[in-house]
Amino acid sequence: MELNKEIFTIDAPAVAARLCEFIRERQAALQRDRLLVPLSGGLDSSTVLLLCARTAGPENVTALLLPERQGNPQACRFTRLVTRKFNIKTISRNISPILARLGTYDFALSILPSRRLKDWAARKYLQSARENPFLQIMLGQPGPFERKAFARYASKQRVRALVTYFFAEELNLLVVGCAHKSEDLLGLFVKFGVDDIADLMPLKNLYRSQILQIAAHLGVPDEIMARTPNPDIIPGVNDKYMDLVGLPYDTLDLLVYGIEHGLEDTDIAYQLNLPTEKVRQIRDLVRRTEHMRRPSQTVSWEW
Repeated sequence: MELNKEIFTIDAPAVAARLCEFIRERQAALQRDRLLVPLSGGLDSSTVLLLCARTAGPENVTALLLPERQGNPQACRFTRLVTRKFNIKTISRNISPILARLGTYDFALSILPSRRLKDWAARKYLQSARENPFLQIMLGQPGPFERKAFARYASKQRVRALVTYFFAEELNLLVVGCAHKSEDLLGLFVKFGVDDIADLMPLKNLYRSQILQIAAHLGVPDEIMARTPNPDIIPGVNDKYMDLVGLPYDTLDLLVYGIEHGLEDTDIAYQLNLPTEKVRQIRDLVRRTEHMRRPSQTVSWEW
C-alpha cells in the first residue's frame, strides 16, 4: 500500500449528500424539532453546521456559542463569519462564571494579565519540557503539574457539554457534534466533553484530510478553511497536531491510516520519511487511547 494524499480523495458532493440523509433520518427517528451545533468557529464545527443547514434549512438550525475568558478572542469572529453568511441563528452563553466556581481558573497561567503572556508562557513550557506533556498524559505518565493543567483544560469541554444538553433538552433539539477520525484515533479530544458527546457525529469516520474537501464543497468561508487546527482553549497551542503530537495533520492522517490498514512501523516510517521510533510512539498513542473511544466499559459475560 502506498501512503499518499490521494488515498483520502472522496466524492465530496456524494458524501455530503449521504451525511445530510443520515442527519435527516436520525432527526425524524428521534423526533427533535430542530438541530443544535456547538460552534467553535473552526473547520469541523463549521462543516457540521453547514451540513445541518443543508439538511433542515438554516431556519431550523441553531449554533451554540460557549465562550470563556481564557478562550481565543478570535474564535467569536470566526463563528459570526459563518453564521451571518448563512443566516443561522445563534445562542451565546459565557461559561466563565461556572468555570470560576469550579476552580478551573485557579492555576498558574491565570495570574498572567493578558492572553499574549499566557500564550508565551505556555509555549515556553511546551518547548522546554523534557517529555511531551500531552503524550505523557495520554500514556498515563503525567506529573502532578500536568495532571492539574489537563483537569482544568478538560473541565472547559465538559462544562460545554453540560450547557449544550441543557439547551437541547429544554428546546427539544438534536445535538450534532463535530468529532472526526483524526482526533478520535489520536485521543485529541476530551472524554465526556463537548467534542466527544452528541446525539449524532456525522464526521466520525472521516479524516481531517477528507473533511477539508466536504467543507470546500459546502462553502465554508476561506478564512476558516485556512485556519490552523487550533483548539482555542489551550493557551500557547495554535496547531493541536504540531504542538501536542509533533507532526502536521496530513502526515498524521497518513501515519494512522497505515496503522489502521496493517502496515509495519518500518514501512510507514520509510514511506513518510519519519523515524521508526516516532511511528511506534503514535501506534502506542492509538493503543493507549482506546479506552477513550469505548467509554463506560464493563465486564464481558462471554466466557
